[in-house]
Amino acid sequence: MNNEIKLSNRILAYLLDILLVYVIISFAVSIKFINPNYDKYIEEYEKYSEILSETETENMNKIVDELKDSFYYISKYGVSYNIVSSVILLLYFGVFQKYNKGQTLGKKIMKIKVVDNNSNENSTLIQHLIRSILLQFIYVGGIIPMLLNSILVYFLNSQAYLYCYFAIVMIFMIFNIISFFFIIFRKDKRGLHDLLAGTKVVKE
Repeated sequence: MNNEIKLSNRILAYLLDILLVYVIISFAVSIKFINPNYDKYIEEYEKYSEILSETETENMNKIVDELKDSFYYISKYGVSYNIVSSVILLLYFGVFQKYNKGQTLGKKIMKIKVVDNNSNENSTLIQHLIRSILLQFIYVGGIIPMLLNSILVYFLNSQAYLYCYFAIVMIFMIFNIISFFFIIFRKDKRGLHDLLAGTKVVKE
């Protein structure tokens, strides 16, 4: 049986999953009990957008400082958002995928699934959790970047936090690029997240 998966199918499945997950996240974080800083987060984000729209070049240094401080407070008020997002991502890509025979809804639509690399059977819960954590490096709002930033924002000033934030983003972008090239060029089409979790993606 030919289990070779088209890259486009994997990407489309992931995009469908991310769209669904972020609809759920958007609803969850708007609940005050879950995210008590929601109003402050929205207020600071609107302030950040207003500062971005300023075009007076003679006040550029002031604008940069205001952007830096505003971004810092967005991150601080967004800690609940990061935690909620991380939990939902782990539940969906980890727990739900494990107990749905290695498939998220996106994978189900695209008729692909995650299995153990050696046995070709459904991966363990630990494998799914490891894979989901590593897979979320694929975008800036990934699980580890969000949790790291949620911790750092309470220990660093706005300037130091900004440096660390972009350093973290760069590290995860590099991880993602390497993983993407692995999927393209490796014969078995396994990315770094699959290699480290001991999994692979096959046809349903």
